[in-house]
Amino acid sequence: MLSRRNLLKAAGVCLPLPWLESFAAEKAANAPPGRAVFFMVPSGVNMWRWHPKDFGRDYTLSSTLDALGPFRDELTIFSGLEHAKGAGGGHYEVGVWLTGNEKYKSKDGPVEPNTISIDQHVARAIGGRARIQSLVLSAPGGTVTTSFDAKGAPVSAENNLRRLFGELFGSPDVLARLERRSSVLDLVGQQAKGLAKQLGKNDRERFDDYLQSVRDVESRLQADRGYFASRPLPISESELKLDVDPQMQRQDYFDSMLSLVALALQSDQSRIVSLLACGSGHEFFGKWPEFGNDLHHRASHATNFDTEEQKPKDYSFLESVDKWFIARLARFLQRLSETKEGDSTLLANTMVLYGGGMSWTHNPSNLPMLLAGGSHLGIKHGSHLRFNPHKDATGKTDKSIKPAETTVCDVLRTMSERLGVSAEGFGDSRRVVSELLLG
Repeated sequence: MLSRRNLLKAAGVCLPLPWLESFAAEKAANAPPGRAVFFMVPSGVNMWRWHPKDFGRDYTLSSTLDALGPFRDELTIFSGLEHAKGAGGGHYEVGVWLTGNEKYKSKDGPVEPNTISIDQHVARAIGGRARIQSLVLSAPGGTVTTSFDAKGAPVSAENNLRRLFGELFGSPDVLARLERRSSVLDLVGQQAKGLAKQLGKNDRERFDDYLQSVRDVESRLQADRGYFASRPLPISESELKLDVDPQMQRQDYFDSMLSLVALALQSDQSRIVSLLACGSGHEFFGKWPEFGNDLHHRASHATNFDTEEQKPKDYSFLESVDKWFIARLARFLQRLSETKEGDSTLLANTMVLYGGGMSWTHNPSNLPMLLAGGSHLGIKHGSHLRFNPHKDATGKTDKSIKPAETTVCDVLRTMSERLGVSAEGFGDSRRVVSELLLG
C-alpha cells in the first residue's frame, strides 16, 4: 500500500513533503503537523487603545485590534502578561521576549550569553521533521533577532526576500550552489576514504565519524536537489515583491515576507518561524509619512503614563502604527485560514504568537500580546484573559488578581507542549496555561 512513509523510503533520502490528502490511508494516523510562528513588534504601543476594556468571552475588540474581528473564534488576547522576574526592562525586550532570561542585558548585539529561545528549543526537538529546522527572520537581519541557540548565541536572521525565496523554492542560484557544494563533498569524501586506510584503529574511528558527517551532508544536498527538481514553484516570483526595501516599502516587504512564511508552512518546509519587525531602541523604519511623518520609537517613548488628552499627537500616531502591523497580521491569518489541510486549515494547525516586550514606556509588564490559531492542537480561543495586577486600558490597577499568576514563559511553555515538546521550567515558567486548553 502506498503511503507517505513508503514513498520517502523508496526515494532513498528524506524528502519533506507537505501534508497531502492523497495519502488517505494515513490520514487518520498522521494528522497535519503542528506549527508555531512568533511575530514580535518592539518599542511599545498605544496602551489606551490596544487592549480591550472588558474581559472573558463577551469582550469587545479594541479599536487597534478591530481588523482581527473575522478571527475572533481563533484568537485569545492577553492582559497582564509579563516576565515575572522583570526580564526585558527597557530595550532588552528583543533579547528576552522568547527566552525570559532575567540576566540578559543587551540591546541589539549581545554583551553576554543569553539562554535558548523557545522557538529554538522546539526546533531542536521537532525541526528535523521538516526540510528547514526553523526560519529566523527580521527586517534588519543578522543579530537583530529574537532567536538564541542552546549556548545563548543569537541565531542570525534572514532579511533578504529574494534570498529567502531561493532557499525555500530553489532559484537557479541556489541550485547551482548545491551542485558546487556536492562536487566538493564528493572530492573530500574520496580523499578521506583513501586516508582512512593509512590510519590506526583510534584515528580510523574518528575518521569514520567524519565520513559519516560527510555522508549526512551529501544526503541533505541530494534531498534538496531532489526536492526542488520534483516540485513546481507554488507561486510565481512575479506575484511577490522580492526586491523591495524594508525601510522604504514597508507594506510590500512585510506582506511578501509573510506570504513566504505561509508558503513555507503550507509546503512543510519549516514548522517553526520567528519574525522580528525591527530592533528595539532605534528608528530602523525612519519616518512614517502616511501617519504624519513621525518616528515610532520616539513617539512610543514620549507618552510614559500620560493620558491621551495630554499627548494626543503621539498616541494617535502610535495607534496608527499599531493598526498597520495588526493589518499585516490579519492578512497573514486570512491566508492561513484559507489554506485547507484535510478537514481543517493551516491556521487551525498553526499557533501564531504576536506582540511585544514593552507596554508603557520602558515598562515590561501588561505586555501587548495575543495568540491566534492552533485550535486543532488543543488551543481554546475566544476570550480576553487577564493575569497579574496591572494598569489596564482604563488607567486603573486591579489588585484583586493574584500576583505572579501567569508569565510569558508559561504561554511559551504551553505552546511548546502543544507541539509535543516538554518545556517544564523554561525561563520563569511554573505552569501550563490551562485557560488556553480545550477540555
